[in-house]
Amino acid sequence: MTTSPVRQVLPRPRTRPTTADVHGTTAPGFASVRHSFERACRDAGPAGSQGAALAVVRHGETVVDLWHGTADPVTGTPWTGDTLEPVLTGSHGILATAVLLLADMGALALDRPVADYWPEFAMCGKGAVTLRDVLTFTARLPGMAADLGQRDVENPRMMAALLELHSPEDDPRADGVLHGPWTAGWIAAEVIRRVDGRDLDLFFLEEIAGPLGLDIHFGLVPDQLPYTARISYDAGFRARFPAPDGGTGRSGAGDSGAGDSGADLSGRVWNNPSPFPSDAGVWSESRRRYAVIPSLGAYASARGLARLQGILAADAVRAPGEEPLLLSRRTLDQARSFWVEGLDPLLGRISAYGEGGLQLLDEGLHPDVRSGAFGHQGPGGIAYQAWPQAGTGAALVRSRLTAGPGAQVLDEVANAVADSVAVARSLRTTA
Repeated sequence: MTTSPVRQVLPRPRTRPTTADVHGTTAPGFASVRHSFERACRDAGPAGSQGAALAVVRHGETVVDLWHGTADPVTGTPWTGDTLEPVLTGSHGILATAVLLLADMGALALDRPVADYWPEFAMCGKGAVTLRDVLTFTARLPGMAADLGQRDVENPRMMAALLELHSPEDDPRADGVLHGPWTAGWIAAEVIRRVDGRDLDLFFLEEIAGPLGLDIHFGLVPDQLPYTARISYDAGFRARFPAPDGGTGRSGAGDSGAGDSGADLSGRVWNNPSPFPSDAGVWSESRRRYAVIPSLGAYASARGLARLQGILAADAVRAPGEEPLLLSRRTLDQARSFWVEGLDPLLGRISAYGEGGLQLLDEGLHPDVRSGAFGHQGPGGIAYQAWPQAGTGAALVRSRLTAGPGAQVLDEVANAVADSVAVARSLRTTA
């Protein structure tokens, strides 16, 4: 049986007290976060049908470590602090971090054409497409014309070869931010392989997850399957996406809008194949879990995600020249510097990205905490955020994907951090 090198270096789980079916601990000042998490878990349904976890790391210390419910309702496996969740579209920010590390090493530059590292990519009019275009979803390559199935997307090298033969999208709505759930990952992963020589999963393990002790993986090994959550959807989740039950890259095939170019675009981008198939069990098949699917196939515990975001938050505010834990201040300044904002014409949502493909997030009601925030806030309720000004990383994962954004729990985290900042400021003033 294969053993994950990362799991060998992680601390073993400790026995933790339980309250209202929620397990784990919170630091002083974060009791309200526990109450918010408990409420969100109750609203999601019976503990036997779903599970979730929340972790918060502040200035390198874990201040929230909570979990609830069942990781796999089929087997009855309970959720633990070690449970791995497929973060699906949230994989993009993790993938971007790997690309940024290579940029930090001087191995590539985001403003150079992809074809500089992958010459065959220049075919069919793609010679000017840069890595920055790919990471910010402005490359005009959001979907595939060739008809694909769920098995096809599990072969990143085959997908890279197919992308060599693709032309940029000619639909006028591709001029702005047009999120493609699959293609950016295949392009970025192939660039990593061409530049470094290692595939994405091994590069991430050896350069990021292993050295930092992060339980984050692109693809799993057999001994990790018992730790992995089984996802499901609530009633309205799939309806948020174009062509959820039909439509392919072929003109009108299986698409209710046959003959309309917008319908064809929806099929090429969001149903070729669907990242959220009607049978959510696809994501729980062993074959799928073993596969490396760069834009959708990262697996992580809430602890691992929160720790990664805490590391990035700390690196983002280090003094120039100070040794980083992962990425230099120079690279992170560029990566989170505003580059593009736009309304995705298919999803109907506004997204903003920094130059390095990091999603820039609203500061909400707590600018002192969330100013300069980045990470991922996608549909389904899976979210992770880095708050540089507060030295904080937070992550929420859940097995039942919901129609809403699921940001309320992280809003309560921001409230608690803001209170903590206010107390610390008061103590400094009176000292």
